[in-house]
Amino acid sequence: MMVIRELADSERHLWDAYVRGAEGGLPQHLSGWREVLAAAYGFDAHYLMALTDEAETPVVRGVLPLYLNPSVLLGRSLTTVPGGLCAEDDEAAEALIAHGVELARRLHAERFVLHDTRQAWPVSLRTECAHEAWIVDVQAGEEAVWQALDRNIRRQVRMARRNGLVVEIDRSGSRLGDLYAVLSRFAHAAGTPVFGRNFLEHVVEQFPREHNMALVYSDGNPIAGYFQLEMGDACYGVWGAALHEYLELRPVYLAYWELLADTTARGFKRLDMGRAPRDSNASKYKGQWNGQPVPVYQQMALLRGGQETGSVAARAQSDSKFQLVRRIWPQLPYPVAQFLGPKLRRHVPFA
Repeated sequence: MMVIRELADSERHLWDAYVRGAEGGLPQHLSGWREVLAAAYGFDAHYLMALTDEAETPVVRGVLPLYLNPSVLLGRSLTTVPGGLCAEDDEAAEALIAHGVELARRLHAERFVLHDTRQAWPVSLRTECAHEAWIVDVQAGEEAVWQALDRNIRRQVRMARRNGLVVEIDRSGSRLGDLYAVLSRFAHAAGTPVFGRNFLEHVVEQFPREHNMALVYSDGNPIAGYFQLEMGDACYGVWGAALHEYLELRPVYLAYWELLADTTARGFKRLDMGRAPRDSNASKYKGQWNGQPVPVYQQMALLRGGQETGSVAARAQSDSKFQLVRRIWPQLPYPVAQFLGPKLRRHVPFA
């Protein structure tokens, strides 16, 4: 018999063991994100488990990490962290989703969202696929991966080195300040409020041995930075940016190569380069690294009627309120943007 219940602190080991062993498990499914969301934003989290309750030790069949985001920009949503749900089969997924939708109604949410799910679950949810992730297999070893790259990619990496760029990969958290400086300056120029540094600090605190940061330096100054999570046999790109004024030095090429080399050296089998909009320049760039595309879905249930179109991420790009912010944001003095950014970003923390 299958039951659905909320995660208790005493069951976190069951939740995480299931995620680490599940075929569709992602680092974002781990229970530590519940603590990150509570500490950084004060969000009300509801982490649902599907269990077969026939033995003395329950068997986990699926997990659904949900949090309530009372956004003034997008409305009140009960949504997953990126990655959606992780389930053993359709039966468990359907039970979790049904429970989640009912919970969303009780919490007076306007919508229920499976955010950036790698699987389109066969349920009566509105489903869109506007993004894809790129996965690079590195099992052949560093030299084979390097030789398999297009000659132009290898040339760009060599140019970056001739330009004096160096990459440091940190797993201690000591370079978090440099990473945040790059992310926040990039976001300011792009017209996007950035999350607070404390958000990253909480992520590092929750996953102290399951993350890495790749920083690109020019003359000792950080000009690009990338944050990865590590789980099982793969590394997963989560956040990254390069300062526009330094792009001609080729920092992005060098960063991606060093991440591939590091992934191989650490014994991982795959580098997940993260999502990008389909047919975008960002996606085409990632496609040059001999990866395979994986569709990324948004699945949504509207709970108060209406004819809303587009995913939450798409609305963040097209809504007039967001467009106004994007026009004004780069004009704000940087210290002002640094202060206001986290206050706005909490309304769309994973857009």
